[in-house]
Amino acid sequence: MKRNLLTIGLLAFSFSANSQVICHVDPTGLFYVGENALVYNGGGVQTKGNGVYDIHGNVMIVGGTSDVLKTLDATDTDGTKLKTSGGNFILRLNDYANYSTSTYGQLYITGLTQGNLSGIVDKEYRATKNGSMQQMALPFYKLQLPDLATYLGAGSFSNDRTTKAVGYWDNGSKPLMHNLPGYTSTLDKASADTQTTQYNNAARYYAVGTANWNPSTPPAAADAYTVKGMPFSDATPINFVLNGAGWNGATPVPYGVGTGTVNNGVYNEFYKTYVQDGFDLSTQGYFNATIGAETGTFGRNIYQFGNPFFTNLDLSTIGYDERSTAGSGSDGNAISAIQGVRYESVGVTTNNTGTHATSHKFITFAANGTPVADYSGAIVKPMQAFVIKLKNNATPSGLNRTLAFNTMRRFAYVTRAVDITGQATNPYSVTGLRNANSNTGTIKQLRVIGLDSNGVEVMRTYYVVGPDQYTGHSTEAKLQVSASSDYLSTREELPTGGEDTQYSNKYWLYINEANQNDFFGKKIRMVADLSKITSYKFEIAENAKEFANGQSTFIDGNESFYIEQTIGNVVPLSHNMLISATSGDVGLYYGKPAVVLGSNDVIKKEQLFVAFEKLSLIHI
Repeated sequence: MKRNLLTIGLLAFSFSANSQVICHVDPTGLFYVGENALVYNGGGVQTKGNGVYDIHGNVMIVGGTSDVLKTLDATDTDGTKLKTSGGNFILRLNDYANYSTSTYGQLYITGLTQGNLSGIVDKEYRATKNGSMQQMALPFYKLQLPDLATYLGAGSFSNDRTTKAVGYWDNGSKPLMHNLPGYTSTLDKASADTQTTQYNNAARYYAVGTANWNPSTPPAAADAYTVKGMPFSDATPINFVLNGAGWNGATPVPYGVGTGTVNNGVYNEFYKTYVQDGFDLSTQGYFNATIGAETGTFGRNIYQFGNPFFTNLDLSTIGYDERSTAGSGSDGNAISAIQGVRYESVGVTTNNTGTHATSHKFITFAANGTPVADYSGAIVKPMQAFVIKLKNNATPSGLNRTLAFNTMRRFAYVTRAVDITGQATNPYSVTGLRNANSNTGTIKQLRVIGLDSNGVEVMRTYYVVGPDQYTGHSTEAKLQVSASSDYLSTREELPTGGEDTQYSNKYWLYINEANQNDFFGKKIRMVADLSKITSYKFEIAENAKEFANGQSTFIDGNESFYIEQTIGNVVPLSHNMLISATSGDVGLYYGKPAVVLGSNDVIKKEQLFVAFEKLSLIHI
């Protein structure tokens, strides 16, 4: 069947030695790229009339400055009459019903200049609704917002601070979400935006109002929304220097202390209303109660972006140079100050106090670059947005704070194979292999997922240990992230085990870290809301590679995680294990505790007993 389809297609398209176009699809022609297939074009590509390049898999267009991507009108005779209505290069969503986990068509274009990318690409879009504002990328060059409103069935976008607006994040010194007038395009910026365009707006983080459309529920006649436009070029590298967010030189920008209009932003809203920073537990709150004297890194060093391409981005190794030999296949990123990545905002609301999300997913990075927690999300989809948090605002040195988008692209849906020692076995490429494990200095992760009575996830939390991690409250504990929900979380631990109650009312933890040596066999307290959660599922990973089903012990150390729902009953955990939630106040352990006492057990004090033996008249 596949062979017949390809033969039919060959009758309707042609390959050319012309330097501008190597593949041409004529009217009525169909070039079908199946799911998981890879097609390589060493030059330009064009369609004519209703010719279709139907992409369910992966397509590479690798060309030069004279090559083109065009969609020609059916009446064109000289290659200059363009068709701009779309319907030719179509990037499909392969499983509409399961859109959040579905594969999709991807298009990798490199070397073509922006002026030669006149072809219209149709991107099918369906995603979990984030709330009143959809956090997303718009990888379409000069896409007009009225057209975007039409594609999404949103009516029209306004320029006020409502859920009918389109905003974008300003990665400058002041944390701001700017609104775009409803008649502008993705090349325009708000009048209040004083930043110099650093990346041609391609990598913007957009918040698109959902008042009149639902990202997860397209109109009845469609299985997905289709957004259309010209792709952005990578001929000029899309890079961003991560420096200055939340700072005016070396001075923290005040985020809003006091009353009235003190430190208000250009939209008459306190800067603090835009800031959500679950990464920073060491400097709690927005200010220290003194006007203008704000300190700490809470809400600073945060940068928000959107994927500028029609290809996945792999963020899993952006924290270090994963190739020991220069130029041998690195992803082009070695951001030594990386603390974490946040993505998939849920429960986003906008009102007169600002824009907020009720929950997110997080990836944090160990000192050796290993990602932990929601690391599967280190793959950022086309049209998906993400946030990067750095540990500091140090002066850039070379490329150590440069986020390079071009070289992060890959087709796979999992992170690639690397070796954290810098001796990667497979170079970075768009077709690189998936992640593999490392046996030295490993990061050991327990993911606890709280499920409701229907088996649907309510909330999750993480417990992570390693040889270089920190136990208890510490400014050095950079893997930790605060919890946004009380449905399921862990508590900050004492070095001796159990909860450190001085932080109980300050924060709870989504990701909790401890040192595998000094906290071995000691208790982490986990709290769950049993009115919502009826069972626990456990997923275990070592160096960001999940265990096999039923596996419980780590390669490094041959130890396991344990749970204690009933005092004195400690149960070893294995990957994909599912148990009933019989307690909402639980103990988690890395390594089995040496002694576990039951509720009725008592440690008896040392005592001296004196006995008198009557017959011999001696005391014993």
